[in-house]
Amino acid sequence: MNATTRQDAPERARPAVSKVRGGSSETTARPVVIVHGSMDRSTGFRRVSDHLPDRTVIGYDRRGWGRSRSLGGPDVDHQAHVDDLSAILAELAAPIVLGHSYGALVALAAAAADPSLVAGIVAIEPPVRWLPWWPADDPWEKTVRGAAAEGGPEQAARALLTELLGPASRLHLARAQPSDLAADGTALISEMTDPTVDVPRFNPLTFATPTVVAAGSRSAPHHVEVARRLAELLPHGRFAEISGAGHASHVSHPQEVARLTEQIDSNPEFDSKPENHLIEEQRR
Repeated sequence: MNATTRQDAPERARPAVSKVRGGSSETTARPVVIVHGSMDRSTGFRRVSDHLPDRTVIGYDRRGWGRSRSLGGPDVDHQAHVDDLSAILAELAAPIVLGHSYGALVALAAAAADPSLVAGIVAIEPPVRWLPWWPADDPWEKTVRGAAAEGGPEQAARALLTELLGPASRLHLARAQPSDLAADGTALISEMTDPTVDVPRFNPLTFATPTVVAAGSRSAPHHVEVARRLAELLPHGRFAEISGAGHASHVSHPQEVARLTEQIDSNPEFDSKPENHLIEEQRR
């Protein structure tokens, strides 16, 4: 669906936005907006918000997930998620955006479309599939495609959760309702097979927003490599490795993830990298 068609169509329902944490009434710290990844929802960041007591933390469930499950569907592409986030940001005073995985990609695209909406971004392992360091056949995408072909959306959700959480997935899957797994699997397949995600949505070399790009030290090697390389390319980018964490660092290392937002406020400009310095970093 192109931009013209979307403007002419009736206004679609928007995801519900809620405060995960209210923050201190006396604080001057910027609020934080959370954009969750696939197979997740905003409540997955509660432990992160516990380590941000002085900030207002705002969350919402993206289309197809959690409380916004009914807003999903075949017409929901990456741009729809960007539009939702942009509408939320437009009602706030330039917050910090904390995006995880697919949600980090949404955050980067929204900031590129209108840099004035965002003070800074913490992007945890964004799947920037059009960068040259992303493999042509991503292992998780391969797992989801194979499981979906074998057992449909429910099996796809089970397969990815098993890879994401390892042994800890057993308890989660034992408690999950098959209907919920099937619904999550449908949204998962939609996001992983969306061809518009492969189209460059921002130019890293001219990206204006201060950004911390982070990755867990135990994450898939290409997730770490893409995060590191993206941070090197961004004029106002910094890379942060979360020691001992896998892909779900907001669950296993919430304090470390919360601390990354402080890097935005403590050094909001993130001094631009001189061109020769950037070239040297790319050679390493």
